[in-house]
Amino acid sequence: MKNLKALIKSYNLEATSDWAIAEDMADMYMEDANDAEVVYNFTMEDNIVTAAQYLNGLDTIVREAICVAIAKDKGNTFLVENFGWSTI
Repeated sequence: MKNLKALIKSYNLEATSDWAIAEDMADMYMEDANDAEVVYNFTMEDNIVTAAQYLNGLDTIVREAICVAIAKDKGNTFLVENFGWSTI
């Protein structure tokens, strides 16, 4: 799940950027990183049902970013069959 891990890393890096701190956006990026990590951890534990439930409760932008990363890692069919989302 290299793309999902890269997304988590990207959110963490954004959270520490000067502009995110200056614009009071660091907490938002940390929350997005945490949300992506929760989905990652549940998925790696083969607890896809819980990962999908968690994903469904997320804000649109972070949910879509996570879906794109999962589709890149596992394919769109996996995403549709296990999470009920599609990137197509």
